[in-house]
Amino acid sequence: MIMCTTVNDDYRVEVFSRATKLVLVDTSRGVIHVEDNPALQSANKRPTVARRCVELGADVVIAPHGSVCYPSYRILKQHNVKIYVTEPGLDLSSISAIPLSRWEVFYSSIIAVLERLSER
Repeated sequence: MIMCTTVNDDYRVEVFSRATKLVLVDTSRGVIHVEDNPALQSANKRPTVARRCVELGADVVIAPHGSVCYPSYRILKQHNVKIYVTEPGLDLSSISAIPLSRWEVFYSSIIAVLERLSER
């Protein structure tokens, strides 16, 4: 199984819009791909990460709390990617995650709007 998530330089899980790296993890082999987070160069930060995870062939996305706004959710669901939520700051090697809820999507959408407004 291939998991996709975003991390900071210490490989701790970080919100899609603030992480420095996007990583792919093969559950049997460990980290198999690392790249600069494409969201940092995009106006649509969360959906950019969702699209890139799909492009890289992820089966599962581990989304730090506050990362999966509605557009991201739609992109991932459209491609049958399973979505789980974890707390930001956890070490990549010790993630515990729960299935995404509609409340998480709602919360993340509000956070995304507030981030966009603060960037202006």
